[in-house]
Amino acid sequence: PAPAPPHTPSPPRRPLSAMLPVLLLLQLLLRPAAVALPNYQGCVTPEAAALPYCNDALGMDERIGDLLDRLTLEEQINLISTGNHSVSCNMPSSPVPRVGLPEYTWLMETNTGVHAVCLETGQCPTIFPDPMAVGASFNRTLWFAKGDVISTEMRALSNSGGIIDKGPDLPTGLTGFGPNINIARDPRSGRNNELPGEDPFHLGAYAAEYVKGMQQRDERGIYKMNAYLKHFTAYSMEFQRQHSDASVSAFDLFDTYLPQYEKAFREANASGVMCSYNGINGVPNCASGFLTDLMRNQWGQKDALTYSDCGAVQDLIQGYPWERYNGSSVAAVSAAIRNGTDIEAGSTLYNSSAVEAVKAGQLDAAEVRSAARRSLVQRFKVGLFDDPAKVKWTHIEASALGSEEHQSVSYHAALQGIVLLRNDGILPLKKGVKVAVIGPHANTRKELFSDYYGNEVCFNSTHPEDKDFSCVRSITEAIESVNQAGSTVGVSVPKFVGGDDGGMGDAVSAAEDADVIVLAVGLEAFKPDLEHESYDRDSITLPGLQTEMITYMLRMRKPTIMVMINGGPIAIDTILNLPEDLQPKAIVEAFYPGPHGATAIAASIFGDENRWGKLPMTIYPAQYTASIPLDEYSMSVAPGRTHRYYTGKPLFPFGFGLSLTTFDSKCEPAKSNELKYSCTVKNTGDRDGDEVLFMYTKPSPELRAHLSTRHPVPLRQLCGFERIFVKAGSSEVVDFECSDEERFALTNESGERVVWRNYDHIVEFSDTEQSSYSISL
Repeated sequence: PAPAPPHTPSPPRRPLSAMLPVLLLLQLLLRPAAVALPNYQGCVTPEAAALPYCNDALGMDERIGDLLDRLTLEEQINLISTGNHSVSCNMPSSPVPRVGLPEYTWLMETNTGVHAVCLETGQCPTIFPDPMAVGASFNRTLWFAKGDVISTEMRALSNSGGIIDKGPDLPTGLTGFGPNINIARDPRSGRNNELPGEDPFHLGAYAAEYVKGMQQRDERGIYKMNAYLKHFTAYSMEFQRQHSDASVSAFDLFDTYLPQYEKAFREANASGVMCSYNGINGVPNCASGFLTDLMRNQWGQKDALTYSDCGAVQDLIQGYPWERYNGSSVAAVSAAIRNGTDIEAGSTLYNSSAVEAVKAGQLDAAEVRSAARRSLVQRFKVGLFDDPAKVKWTHIEASALGSEEHQSVSYHAALQGIVLLRNDGILPLKKGVKVAVIGPHANTRKELFSDYYGNEVCFNSTHPEDKDFSCVRSITEAIESVNQAGSTVGVSVPKFVGGDDGGMGDAVSAAEDADVIVLAVGLEAFKPDLEHESYDRDSITLPGLQTEMITYMLRMRKPTIMVMINGGPIAIDTILNLPEDLQPKAIVEAFYPGPHGATAIAASIFGDENRWGKLPMTIYPAQYTASIPLDEYSMSVAPGRTHRYYTGKPLFPFGFGLSLTTFDSKCEPAKSNELKYSCTVKNTGDRDGDEVLFMYTKPSPELRAHLSTRHPVPLRQLCGFERIFVKAGSSEVVDFECSDEERFALTNESGERVVWRNYDHIVEFSDTEQSSYSISL
């Protein structure tokens, strides 16, 4: 294969810890003499500048009140809906020229990277590995750094006239939708590649750090950007998703589907949510006063915005299961706005029917004003009605976009998100050998990315209308680059779906001539029949003829490494059930590792890096999908879901992952406080490496017996994790501190969190010499 293109970003040399000061410096770029107007900047006309709402010496509430008082009912509605059908999912609101109010386009996807067009060569948005890989790092510092990169690039684009897509040329905004923190409830779900994992505590920590990185404030309190959580909530099935009414108990709702959102609001002040297509127990999520009350009242975010998923308000008039609205636009609009859905995206019912709803008495004009007010709060928070020269973030330049420092964060995310599932001594791979890379992912580039990866990855000046991935290394190219003293060939067979296109002969020849075979297999997020938005998987095994190809190659009895590229888990029972001497010597779970993923894979398997992650999800056996329906939202119905309730034997459990070195860990309670624990982690191998420690709590057998007749009880609850770097032969200390409420509380049948103080509780640590302690609260 051809060598990597010369403009391929080179692997960074600095560790993440040494890189963070550079990231912070990006926010303090040299200030130019004059500041260009950011996209959608308000208060720029003389007429507007003279109005009180443009006086930044006044309080925000007073300024917004003044602006709303100047708007008619129709103009307020135009702030929260659009008449432009062609780009309605992005929801460009209408301008009000008479008061100097500009338009604003709301939807900026930020789950994996900023969805925007490159500015020029070397100035493309930084794309990260899929959230499952980033979640696998269990690294809070990395999650914050990802948010920092995203927010810096949002500002760089806004300050430089960035656009979302070619064609409509909508300018980029400062309202980012992502992280997506639905749990990976079922391995078949088509959007698992958009999620960080299956555990609500883990997802809450991920969301809180990510949002903190996104929503940094300057000295005047101006947000760098606004971050909105997706998809609120209990949304994890693509089949008939716009006509889905999930049956969810109060127990499951507060035990599994809500905690991560609560944590993101309470700890990071998330700016709002995108309400999901589905409903819960007969109430559509985009017309749910219950969910709105949680967010704005119980979790303390009174100005949090709710933005509908694309077309979700329109779905309310499409019949089942929302017959209560009788196909009436007026009834649907009234229900949505009255119950807190501020902005309608993907349809234009607010625009066409809200005035009629007010005239009919089904909707109060004050409710429209409240929704319009919350939409304006978001724009004022990011300083779009302040003097740009006074806003720290308006001085971030275009050079920050896709910078070397940002690419370094993405590369380290890939390194720390790859999970080593097996190593029978083959890794680290010796350089200078003959390597045959075989499988559908041997030469892929685009397919190393997840759904919602962003927009442009590589700048293409010749054909700007095309999505270019030529600057991304394939797995074959990356291995070839590291294995320079040897030889590397790549053969892309079989296809992801269907046959082998007659290429198996080439694959067999390459394998016969090789010293080592690397099988690059898995899924791709751009084929509807594999895993993708709107499509769930029928099976969790490898699609097409991949299993047959793997088995054939293994029977050649060559040293073999299997690398899996995927979002949702893949059941490889057939491979693991082969005779031991026929199984792969190493198995690597790489998820969708993104633009630097192939480089990170090669560096990891050859031992140039040793930064492996841990599984953020359970890898179930193939028969799991036959034992529980996809639309079963109970977490505890046999055989159970996720590591918290699954009673079967997984192929690989949540939290599992190996390293090229070995660790011995021992945890002990502090003598002065049994709610504090200190863990000593010793690297007993011959190379430096990262380790992740997990802390779990679970009720004693007596407490479990007491509660089991009332409501489900989790097998265990994740209540802490720490990632550390340990030099070979050295030791590091990790401290865990528990609080009663967060660590030991159990959800009851009403959804309340209860701490049972007259019973024993058990604390466990993963991969430790002494792993279990019983304590009384």
